[in-house]
Amino acid sequence: MTKTAFLVMKSPQELDPTHLIARFADRNEASVILVEDGVFQAILPQPAERLKRTARDVLVAKDDLEARGFQASDLKVGQAVLYEDVVDCIMDRTERTITL
Repeated sequence: MTKTAFLVMKSPQELDPTHLIARFADRNEASVILVEDGVFQAILPQPAERLKRTARDVLVAKDDLEARGFQASDLKVGQAVLYEDVVDCIMDRTERTITL
């Protein structure tokens, strides 16, 4: 079980969350949840590669992905999930959540 979920809402142009993630959790203890403009972190090659090296799991909110004109096949990292899965990760699979 991962210990920390990192909820990322900002695009790679606004924030590189990997430095903060690495500071607060070991890779095997970190899950990243991408919502709102944070979904671009999983679409763009360089940010996606950084996330692969920093977090064990990357979950991308499917509704936010589709609202920006993308689909699961556009992801370079992670998996598209429903909001129910995001809530499950936050409430049941992790001990704490940090919003970035």
